[in-house]
Amino acid sequence: MESLHTLTGTDDESWFYTISNAMEARAGPIISRSLAAIEAVSQDDSVTVIEALKYVRESIDDIGRLLERMDERCRPQIFYHKIRPFLAGSMNMEAAGLPNGVFYDEGNGEGTWRKYRGGSNGQSSLLQFLDAILGVKHDRSAGFSTEMRKYMPGPHARFLYDVEAIANIRDYVDSSRGNTELAQAYNAAVASLSGFRDKHIQLVTRYIILPSRMDTPKLASGRVDLATSTTKLACGKQSTQEMVGTGGTKLMPFLKTSRDETMEATVVR
Repeated sequence: MESLHTLTGTDDESWFYTISNAMEARAGPIISRSLAAIEAVSQDDSVTVIEALKYVRESIDDIGRLLERMDERCRPQIFYHKIRPFLAGSMNMEAAGLPNGVFYDEGNGEGTWRKYRGGSNGQSSLLQFLDAILGVKHDRSAGFSTEMRKYMPGPHARFLYDVEAIANIRDYVDSSRGNTELAQAYNAAVASLSGFRDKHIQLVTRYIILPSRMDTPKLASGRVDLATSTTKLACGKQSTQEMVGTGGTKLMPFLKTSRDETMEATVVR
């Protein structure tokens, strides 16, 4: 695969999209296998559920390995300074000089100030689907996860609500106390999803946190970079905790909370 159109004209940006699309393509079959597992629960068919959970785990591991290939052709400094600014939104961008967001001029002196979130991993229909089928609850960030569905294609968001309404795998595992193999398959899938989020945290460290501490390349006179202006670091842990992602959340606390909430779904015997 190759991106036909990019904003920066760089191979780095093309690779960034290619990896993202490859992950979606690899994970696609998870949907049918997971829905089959939900149906199997109603028939108390633990064998089908176990096989589906094993497939989910293997697929998550595969997309994690694809994510790790980002370094092959996408350089952190190019991503941070050239690509990431195009992903920035206008919400929580006070540090970038946008306390009211962006003014949408409708002509004749009319218009409104609006705030929209930028690109965020939380907008991934795939990740929210994995959370739904595995019964992962993001109670500490539930409002954000729900808000992100407004940025998804409508059919994706509606599908996620439908899946959540019928999701029964975790409850089935929890109630099948004597089925050790079932519990092991479920917990392994949860661990893989948590591990994937760990890899994402590592990627954010390499592509955002570390570049933010390096010297800034010379930019055109008067240019304001919305994404990087919110992640300028003084030295110290507190500054890292205050960094804002393009989606408008505090970057590392949000990602670590999502990772921790995933592991909390583990069924304990």
